[in-house]
Amino acid sequence: MSNRSDFDNRSNFNNRSDGGSRNNAGNRSGAGYRGSVNNNSSRGSRKRNSSSNSGKISLPVILLIVILCFVALFLGVIWKFQFGGITVEYDPDYVPDISLNAEDNILYPLDADLEGYEDDGTDTILCLGNDVFSYDKDEETGLANMIADKTGATVYNVSFPGTTVAYAPLGMGTEIDTFSFVGVAKAIGSGDYSELSNKAGDMGVDYVSSVDVLKGIDFNKVDTLCIMYDGNDYIQKRTLYNPTDVDNLLTPGYEFDEYTYMGGFVAGVKAIHEAYPHIRIVVNTFTYCLAPNDTGAMQPGDALNYGNGTLTDYYGRLFQATESLNVSFIDDYMGFITESNSEEYLNDNIHLNVSARQYVAYHFALLIYPQSVAGKE
Repeated sequence: MSNRSDFDNRSNFNNRSDGGSRNNAGNRSGAGYRGSVNNNSSRGSRKRNSSSNSGKISLPVILLIVILCFVALFLGVIWKFQFGGITVEYDPDYVPDISLNAEDNILYPLDADLEGYEDDGTDTILCLGNDVFSYDKDEETGLANMIADKTGATVYNVSFPGTTVAYAPLGMGTEIDTFSFVGVAKAIGSGDYSELSNKAGDMGVDYVSSVDVLKGIDFNKVDTLCIMYDGNDYIQKRTLYNPTDVDNLLTPGYEFDEYTYMGGFVAGVKAIHEAYPHIRIVVNTFTYCLAPNDTGAMQPGDALNYGNGTLTDYYGRLFQATESLNVSFIDDYMGFITESNSEEYLNDNIHLNVSARQYVAYHFALLIYPQSVAGKE
């Protein structure tokens, strides 16, 4: 079976100077100057020079036109962002229109998973991911903080920028691999954060702070795990899936290939679920992104295939995995960011700007904590 996904069908859900005329004033400099004679000559000269300059535009006029053009362009951009559906600044009351093409699949914990669990009456969410959560993490425009605002819940942000869901291929891994989704999920499942702590200092402040947050969480009080990773697995050319994994999605005790996108996701979710079965696990899909081809030119992720499939193929396998794991699937891929509007929603080729984060936060709250946004639609 090829590493190309059989989910291609999802791509369809899928800028006065008349001084020159006064040069004839030299005719007036002689002592024999008489106005009655030379006035006619001067008037004729002024007429001729005025006529010759009538078709020219002076430098100040040109500069004025250029300035007005820039002003018009600037006002046009402001109008587009203010009234064209995109907000320039974060507006907590902004309600985006969720795409009707979104293939959301909302699931709930099984009764057996809730046996013996006592709800403490408060809502607690753990946001786990990469750059989607680490950007502006200490600002109100950070995605996790937007989710906290929308839901009213206590929200923990554990995010490791630049990471992927899966491990790098065998023999090609570096320290950052430890902080991939599957690596962090296994640490959560075991409760052993020693390897994360030992390597975080070499990775930067964001890593250290996230590990500190992680170690302080009482997972018995966590109600919802919100997972979101951008398309970095696709861009980093992580293998999409192992065919044997697909055949064993429902096989108890089967060990999944953690060096593939699909296998790493399944293995990580299973590790957390087995340790804390009461936690409702929700995945927000990655959004549309651009990726470089062999010449470095940026291409749409839903068209460029590095050999493992397009971005849409990764989306399809993620959907398949969540179904098998009873994990809610919030679709931020289909019908949201596209090639035609990507400049309005992406800071660069992949990272979400404030408006895109507002969409994601509201989408999550609407489907998982609908009571928190009731009456705001």
